[in-house]
Amino acid sequence: MYDNLEAMPTEDFNKRIGPVFKFGLATGFALVVLGGISLNQSFTNDFLGILVVCAGLGVLLGAFGSTASISIPIQGITLGGVAAIAIALFLVLLAQLDDRYVLVKVDGDLEDATVELIGDDNYFGAYREALKSHDFVVFGRQIKGSKLKLYVTLKDEDGQEKDYPFECIDPGTLRPHLATGKTIEWSVTLPADESAAPSVRDSKGKLIAADIGGCRFSGERPSDDDESASNKGSIFAPMFGLVSAYAQSNPAPTSPEIQTQIERLESDTSRVRRDARSQLAAGGTTAVKPLLQQLSEESPSYRLRLGSIVALTEMLRENKEHRDELIELIDEEDLGRLVDAAGDPDRTIRVYASEFLYELGDPRSIPLAFDRIPSASVNGRYNVLLGVKGAVPFASDEEQAEVIEKATALKSTQTPETNELIDSIVGLAERN
Repeated sequence: MYDNLEAMPTEDFNKRIGPVFKFGLATGFALVVLGGISLNQSFTNDFLGILVVCAGLGVLLGAFGSTASISIPIQGITLGGVAAIAIALFLVLLAQLDDRYVLVKVDGDLEDATVELIGDDNYFGAYREALKSHDFVVFGRQIKGSKLKLYVTLKDEDGQEKDYPFECIDPGTLRPHLATGKTIEWSVTLPADESAAPSVRDSKGKLIAADIGGCRFSGERPSDDDESASNKGSIFAPMFGLVSAYAQSNPAPTSPEIQTQIERLESDTSRVRRDARSQLAAGGTTAVKPLLQQLSEESPSYRLRLGSIVALTEMLRENKEHRDELIELIDEEDLGRLVDAAGDPDRTIRVYASEFLYELGDPRSIPLAFDRIPSASVNGRYNVLLGVKGAVPFASDEEQAEVIEKATALKSTQTPETNELIDSIVGLAERN
């Protein structure tokens, strides 16, 4: 045994810092660096980042401990024991994170508003008068899905209730902060000007949700062989295709179950209205005609119009492979009302109606859209044209040529965003 490194023969020391030691050293340093980067950039949960750093330091200590005057096999056992302890700590921590929570504080333009945060469940929350904020407690086991949704409902200056559904929030904004003790602050901005998009930002000004509605659709549609998500379970539980085939030749009266859900669209409780939309969307094509009927009423309420359009949009969103069946169920008058909705003064109705028309891709909507564009607002024109873009790939050569001519004539120096959309429409028509 040597009293110090100077007394240790160089050959003996080099033998002790062999491949096992070097592997442990490299692994330890890598874990420390990885954990540090994770903590700095919030790539993962902060608690996990700290554990990674500690595990790295443990491996480093184990590596240096393995240089003691012991054989190579014993070195490997020493380092392996340290690694096993680190892995065990990871497994214990991961099991515990699901029971850890993060506090989400939502403030902004929310005076007298109803605010709900939803993931795999309705998150527990309450309005705190002293802080003028809506606070929610979110547990790790409640954020397993791919998206979070923030629903805001309030009344405008005329006392008209309006919904602002932010349906495309990344759960990754919360997961890194579980068990850290931090409060995540979100600020909601609801511009009075309809041309500006409502948004949600964090305390650093980073966008959490850039607009209301679902995630911006990519324009990619499934092929005939593509298997998309099947209908979610509902009180109706029909098979989409079979019911559609029957409904086309046998337009039956509205069923009691569907009628009940339609009535719930006008509930004074936002949760009930939202659930009714989901149930109707999951009801398949049996709900299409009754929903379109609501839009044909002489003066449907805002809740009824929005609820019907949202239900139709959610239905198509989850069943894009059945767009042909939906097109057969929608006559030209109904299609015209949906185009009108895409140019509606209310932004929420516009956003959902334009998404529906875009995903529907019905060429019959093209002339209807260009007939309505002259009387539409600047904002309405954009959303109506968005529906046109979705229909272009399915239009005939003659229809596409007409789109190029009419869309190009709509360009204006006052509408740069609309001009950009028009360019994309023209480019799509030319490629087809």
